[in-house]
Amino acid sequence: MQYDSPIKQTPVAVVGGGPAGMATAIALALKGQSVVVLERGRWPRDKICGEGVMPAGVDVLDRLGVLPLIQSDQARPFRGICWLDKQGQGVEGDFCSGHGLAIRRTGLSDALYRRAQQLDGIQLWGRATVKDMTIESDGMRLAVSHEGESCILMADVVIGADGRNSRVRKWSELQGKPPVSVRRWGARQHFTAAPWSDRVEVWWADGVEAYITPSSESRVEVAFLWDEAVFEPAEKGAKLVTSMLSLFPALRARLADAVDAPTSAAAAMGPLAVAARVASSDRVVLVGDAVGYVDGITGEGITAGLLQAEALAETLPGLMAENRLDWDSMRSLGSSVEDIFRDTVPLAKAALLLSRYPWMRRLVFRGLSRAQGLFTHLLELNMGRTHWYKVSPVTLCEFVLGLLFPRDPKPRVADGRSMTSKNAAVLPRRLQRSG
Repeated sequence: MQYDSPIKQTPVAVVGGGPAGMATAIALALKGQSVVVLERGRWPRDKICGEGVMPAGVDVLDRLGVLPLIQSDQARPFRGICWLDKQGQGVEGDFCSGHGLAIRRTGLSDALYRRAQQLDGIQLWGRATVKDMTIESDGMRLAVSHEGESCILMADVVIGADGRNSRVRKWSELQGKPPVSVRRWGARQHFTAAPWSDRVEVWWADGVEAYITPSSESRVEVAFLWDEAVFEPAEKGAKLVTSMLSLFPALRARLADAVDAPTSAAAAMGPLAVAARVASSDRVVLVGDAVGYVDGITGEGITAGLLQAEALAETLPGLMAENRLDWDSMRSLGSSVEDIFRDTVPLAKAALLLSRYPWMRRLVFRGLSRAQGLFTHLLELNMGRTHWYKVSPVTLCEFVLGLLFPRDPKPRVADGRSMTSKNAAVLPRRLQRSG
C-alpha cells in the first residue's frame, strides 16, 4: 500500500500525554524501550481532577524519578481522608503505608514532562492529533497531524492513554459497559487560602460531595461531584463552583473571602463513568482512564494510572522481544491493568450508595466514629495494598459498637500549618530538595 504522507517508525506509540501516558513512557524508557508520546495539546496539561495522589502513587513517582522534579509550591502532603457532613462533623482515617501527596495537576504534568525529557528513549510530540488507527501485518498504522504536518507513524504497539473518551479504545473495538449506571458530573476551581487540615476532606450532602485538596501552603482546590438524577446546580459557567458552596455553609465559612477571588476558572465534565470491555487487543493496550473510570469519590484515578504504567512496563518489553503481540499474548498484560482498575470499583460503588442514601451515610459515620482502623483498612484496600479478609475482627466489633454508641463525630481538624513543621518527616527528601 502506498501513502502520500511521510512514514515514520517507533516501537511504541503512546496516545495521550497525561499522567498515565507520560508515566508509561517513562517506565518503558527506563526498561530500554523507545517511545513516541502523542499529545494533542501542549505540556504542562491541566485537567479536572481531585489532584490527590495516594501513597501507592507517590511511591511510583518516586521509583520513576519524577518526585524530585515536582516543585515544592506545587505539592503538599496529606496523611489521610476526612469525611464530613455539611455541618462539618464527621470521621477521619489515616493511611498506614505512607503519605499521600496533593499535587497541582499542572505541576504534576510539568514534572512528568521534564523527567521524560531527561530520557533518551522518549520523543515528545506536542500538538499531535491521531486521526485514524488501523492494524496491518507488520504493525499499527497511525495517521497523525503533528505541528500542522501530516505523517504516518508505524508502531509495533499502541498504548491508549487518551482518557475517558478514548479514541484508541473505540478504534480497537474495546468499548464496554460502565460498572455503574449512575450519571455523575464533576467540577473544580482553585482558591488562595491557607490549608486548615492535613487530610483531604470530603464533605457530603444529598447527591453532592465537595472535595478539599490543598496542593500548597497557600492554595486549595475545591471540587464537586454530583448525581444528575437527584441534583442540578443552580448556576453554571463561571459561578458553578462558588454557587455550590452554599450547600456547605461550614465549608464556605472556612474559605471566607477567598471565594471571591478564585485563582483558576471553574471547569466541569461528565457523565463520568466509562469502561473498556477488556484492556488489550492485538498490539494495543489501554491505561489510565481509557481502561475505566467509575467516580472520583475515592480519589484513586491518578494513582491507578501510575500503577498500571508500572505494571505494563514490567511485561510489555518481554512480549515485544519475543514478538508475541497478538490478542492471546497481550491478554495477560491487559488483565494486570484491568485488575488495578477493578481494585478501585468496590469502594467507589459503596461510596456512591452513601451519596445517594443519607440514612446509610449516617449509619456509616456512626460506626466509623469508633472504628478508625476500619477506615484505614478501606483506604489501603482501595490501593490494592490489603484484602477484604484481612480486616481485624476487633475493628469490626468497634464498628458495631459505634453504630450503637457513636462517639462525638466532630473530627480533630489539624491546624493548617501543622504539616509545615513536619515536612522533613512527611515529604520524601527528594521532594524537599526540588523546592
